[in-house]
Amino acid sequence: MSISTLAPARATTAQPVQAAARQLPLPLSWEVAPGIPAVPPAPRHLRLVGAPDSAATGEPHEQQPTAEWVARMARAVAEVGAGERPAGQLTRWVERNQLRLLAARGAAVARHPSSRGPAAMANRARGLQQVRSIRLCPIIPGVVETSAVLVGAERARAVAMRFEFISDRWLLTAFSLG
Repeated sequence: MSISTLAPARATTAQPVQAAARQLPLPLSWEVAPGIPAVPPAPRHLRLVGAPDSAATGEPHEQQPTAEWVARMARAVAEVGAGERPAGQLTRWVERNQLRLLAARGAAVARHPSSRGPAAMANRARGLQQVRSIRLCPIIPGVVETSAVLVGAERARAVAMRFEFISDRWLLTAFSLG
């Protein structure tokens, strides 16, 4: 005869579960470490579209700037960024801090050793850039983001720009040169 080591089966009855201790509310603001928020604040030089201060831009007479004007601005911005045009020529249409950044980029390119000598002069003469395509994307009334592709003798470049209608004119408030 064999002896079983298993315990005899018991009848199981459902036991009421006691209510656990009160659940604490979850924090709505997360911190990476004490004093460091998980979501960084927006940079001071940017503003949110539709923010309360965006009403100060005014109402544009036209829905957006014309493609021809944006093409001329893209070419001019690329020329200043390449050190081929003085930045002061764009003072009326470019926000002050952006003009300073653009002028610094142009000055750095002009100082670079590859931009000196007869070969650089020949490249500059051949580097006349044609505007291949323009895209305009209205964000809200008074704010338009644009992109342009400029094609020269040796390469193509992309220019992205943001225009805001401020003080009765379209003003370039951000740019990126590719």
